[in-house]
Amino acid sequence: MKVAILGAGSCFAVNLATHLVAQGDEVLAISRSPMRHPAFTLGLDTTLGYRYEQAHLVTQLDLTMQHLDNFRPEQIINFAALCEVGLSWRHPSDYYQTNVVALVNLCDELRKRSWFRRFVQIGSSEVYGSVTTPAKEDAPIRPSSPYAASKAAFDMHLQAICRHEAFNAVIAMPSNGYCEGQTLNRIMPRTIICALTGQKLKLQGGGMARKSYLHGDDISRAIIKIACQGSGGHVYNAAPMQSTSIREIVATLAAMLGKHLEDVAEVTEERTGQDAQYLLDSSKLSALGWRPQVGLEDGLLRMIDWVKANPALLTMESAYRHRQ
Repeated sequence: MKVAILGAGSCFAVNLATHLVAQGDEVLAISRSPMRHPAFTLGLDTTLGYRYEQAHLVTQLDLTMQHLDNFRPEQIINFAALCEVGLSWRHPSDYYQTNVVALVNLCDELRKRSWFRRFVQIGSSEVYGSVTTPAKEDAPIRPSSPYAASKAAFDMHLQAICRHEAFNAVIAMPSNGYCEGQTLNRIMPRTIICALTGQKLKLQGGGMARKSYLHGDDISRAIIKIACQGSGGHVYNAAPMQSTSIREIVATLAAMLGKHLEDVAEVTEERTGQDAQYLLDSSKLSALGWRPQVGLEDGLLRMIDWVKANPALLTMESAYRHRQ
């Protein structure tokens, strides 16, 4: 099968590419950014059938479509999005431009293509807002940030054109992900780097917020299952059964590295719009045969091994810098 991945620079897109290549699929990856440092790409290169092209979905839609027209994929899987929740409060228009307008324009172009078969949107569990019980796919949409609102807006647009214009699409809604190759501003690599270098991370709100952490391998398996077996117009949650507080994640990683929580973190005030808990009900996807296979402890050990195997990460800039 020929599969195009948009927003292909993220660790989850790279992880998905490894799974697709391993099962014999031909992959076209398109990203606004050049190929990242080898520590973030998990050893993939073009010799394995992984084609990587640079095109900006917002400002270079024509170039993006040129690459897609040449490749003629059977599935298009979209990761492209601005995802930093805190920065979405400072740059909301950029988030709506990227996460909504650019994708609406993309879908308008895809509808004109005779080769178009299926579009797979990667959603965000944050569209459900803070929950006390696992959210099912028909739960109320209650975004708590411009980021979550922008993700929800395109999800609703996509479902509308699926219902009324026969646009073939599905939405994969994974919980909070992590895996080797993750950007260094995220909590797991940041904690590991702080523990190994003697720095301290800022633990917003004391790390009380709870999230459902799913390894990239399980996210990739879920996306493939949804892309191939999901019903058009439907949303499919993908998450573990339990949530874990950010504080617990930091404390566990610190202990694995022979440190205490206080050695690697200092408490700061909570960020604006932080939800108390993200928790999803994945029974709909489980009915298709999907189950998480990477336990959290094993996943954390893999993250530690990844950082230790790539010592250059310890001195790289870890702060996220906003760009449209």
